[in-house]
Amino acid sequence: MKSSFFRFILFVSVTAVFFSCGNSDESQLSDKPKNDSIPNTKNNPIDLSKVSNEPGFVGVVNIGEMLTICKMDSAPMKDVSFKVAKAFSVLEEEMNAIGATLNGSPGMITYTNDTSNFVFECVLPIKELPNKQPKVCKIVVLETSEMLIFNYFGPYQNLFSAYTKIREYSTANRLKQIGPMREFYLTDPTVEADPAEWQTRILVPVVKF
Repeated sequence: MKSSFFRFILFVSVTAVFFSCGNSDESQLSDKPKNDSIPNTKNNPIDLSKVSNEPGFVGVVNIGEMLTICKMDSAPMKDVSFKVAKAFSVLEEEMNAIGATLNGSPGMITYTNDTSNFVFECVLPIKELPNKQPKVCKIVVLETSEMLIFNYFGPYQNLFSAYTKIREYSTANRLKQIGPMREFYLTDPTVEADPAEWQTRILVPVVKF
């Protein structure tokens, strides 16, 4: 039986994977970061669920570790949508098989932006370490990291505009990316019909230089 969760993931996967492959729309880049200062959390990591949902830049936040079930894969860009949908289908099946409980929004970690071999990892946050191990997927703890966080609201095919803003902001604030980016899809498009309300939380591990 395919749940509404799986239908949501299928919808996301076929519309979101081309986020950084288009030309940016300059008309979307005129707004300034709104929330670019936050309390220092370097010595006090916080849970991702406690991050502000305000649109735009939240700031650099020390995000605590996250227990997940993950499925890594790669494909030429033309096949990525199919592979992402398949990975999330396997993740849901294995999560149910091992008795794990979802603990947050589905996400994806991107390791390359090579259109000939796009490497990605689909992730589902889970509440606690299960007694059984998955057969195909892996249980992974995403480590604590200082993350530049951006809340994007809008259709997934326009995600590239958010990444343009992130690059410009990082350059202006002397931030250097030091690891793979994470995306979490906080809105279920099968429930929320207005694409302008679809929230994607982008996290980029950074250091100041």
